[in-house]
Amino acid sequence: MGIKQKFKEKIRERLPVLIICVLIFLFVFAFLFNRIVIPIESGEAGVKYLLFFGGTVVNKVYGEGIQFVWPWDKMYVYNVRFQQVPHQFNVLTNNGLKVQLFISIRYRPERKLVGKLHQEVGPNYVNIVVIPEIENVLRVLIGKMDAEGVYKTKRSIIEKSTSDAAEQIAQRFVKVDDVIIKRMLLPPQ
Repeated sequence: MGIKQKFKEKIRERLPVLIICVLIFLFVFAFLFNRIVIPIESGEAGVKYLLFFGGTVVNKVYGEGIQFVWPWDKMYVYNVRFQQVPHQFNVLTNNGLKVQLFISIRYRPERKLVGKLHQEVGPNYVNIVVIPEIENVLRVLIGKMDAEGVYKTKRSIIEKSTSDAAEQIAQRFVKVDDVIIKRMLLPPQ
């Protein structure tokens, strides 16, 4: 009997076990496909979290395309394009009158620093850093003015103060492009 014949016999003997192993592998791969194969679309960047080898990878940002990770690791995908978030809030002037502001904040995370942003702030960075910082600057500025002063200088002073807030936010890995005051409702008095 030749070597070829012996090999064929051994394959026939172990064929059911081979088929079962291949089916189990395919089932597990199909089940974990969404955790293993991560597509990163245009205008996005990925941050990898390694469960066993050091946590968040901050020195490498994963670019567009398909990325592969182990099932126990995670890939967080961030939109790094310019985005806009509307926000409205009330501010008190120095004489206690309520001014209602409707603003729109245009921002984007810094692509090279997305790993640090994820590690130090997290995916909810807009509500943790961007909106509160802009809101705080506007509250402090308008809180020093009376309603008449807000009405007279509403655009120039507020725009300068929002640029100061943008500089503070940039230290937290996010670039604020512009803060647009859409509407300002002053008290009727």
